[in-house]
Amino acid sequence: MRKSIFFTAITLCFAVTAALAQANATDSSIYQQSFQNAVALYYKSIGENAHIYNGSEYVAYSAAVNNKNPFFEVTSLQTGNIKYDGIVYNNVPLNYDIYKEEVVINRYNQNFRIRLASNKIDWFTIDNHLFIRIVADSSTKVLGGTGFFDKVYDGSITVLVKRRKKLDETVTSTEINSQYTEDDRFFIKKDGIYHPVNSKKSVMHVFGDKKKDVQRLMRKNKIKFKPFLEFGVVKAAQFYDQVKN
Repeated sequence: MRKSIFFTAITLCFAVTAALAQANATDSSIYQQSFQNAVALYYKSIGENAHIYNGSEYVAYSAAVNNKNPFFEVTSLQTGNIKYDGIVYNNVPLNYDIYKEEVVINRYNQNFRIRLASNKIDWFTIDNHLFIRIVADSSTKVLGGTGFFDKVYDGSITVLVKRRKKLDETVTSTEINSQYTEDDRFFIKKDGIYHPVNSKKSVMHVFGDKKKDVQRLMRKNKIKFKPFLEFGVVKAAQFYDQVKN
């Protein structure tokens, strides 16, 4: 049965490609959707043999305290997409352990958590956020090394957030109390250079060529950087693109 579905999916891929090879731009969305459907059928047919299910066991640790946990947003798996080992998998229940920097899924058809090899992940989406993996090199030193970054704005400039959580433990005579606290870092990529930002002053320094225009729009729209720095940085980036263009 599996082989039959496999050949059906592959045949469909070729059929769609042949039928739409000469299609104009207006047909491209139809082609892409048809191709993705064929690919989805293929991966459904191979089930547990898909590369994404080859991860190692994920070991849970330090239960959440006061709703503070090591994950992005919530502890439950959320439906997202992921490019893993060169293949895009859609509608995958997954979660992101920020503390360990690990993407977690269930083993195929089992309630058994596994962690994926981070070096095989190009990107993944979760709760309308796109996380990309950036490999450290001479141009990314300020980012602090290879890791996943939440791309919260993408225009002529890019705003990235390095999601981080710290584990604070208090030891008493009877128990160990654990709590995770957020410690995010923010970066703006402009003209190919990454700039760390942590305040209104540092953001405006990056936007020096349009600083007055951005400040005017921030005041007009009553946008502040405190207490929500992320919101302020994203709005400033949007205004920068607005006045630049």
